[in-house]
Amino acid sequence: MTTRKLERSEWQRYFDEVAKRLPSMRVGVSILGDDIGVQLETEDSPLVGMSYDSNEEVFEIATSNISHRVEKPKEIYVREKGGTLSSVEVVARDDTKQIVELRPLPSLPAS
Repeated sequence: MTTRKLERSEWQRYFDEVAKRLPSMRVGVSILGDDIGVQLETEDSPLVGMSYDSNEEVFEIATSNISHRVEKPKEIYVREKGGTLSSVEVVARDDTKQIVELRPLPSLPAS
């Protein structure tokens, strides 16, 4: 597993590319902060989309239950396993961390 910090200039291009090749996934979104501890936003929800809009400076992840936005993030880290995105950490302006864990959907049994 490799974790790396994305440069701001890479954010939009990286998530545009990920959106094109990301398989069907389930995600969990947690928010970590000194004053709030760990807050679970959603757990094990089907991923609808993930993007960064450089014009509005907004990172957004959408699942079947929620849409979670981080305006003007300070930093973004990605973890990849075997060339596939497995998690994203977005550091917000207030230093809270938005952690997005991605898991493949379970395969259907062969008939």
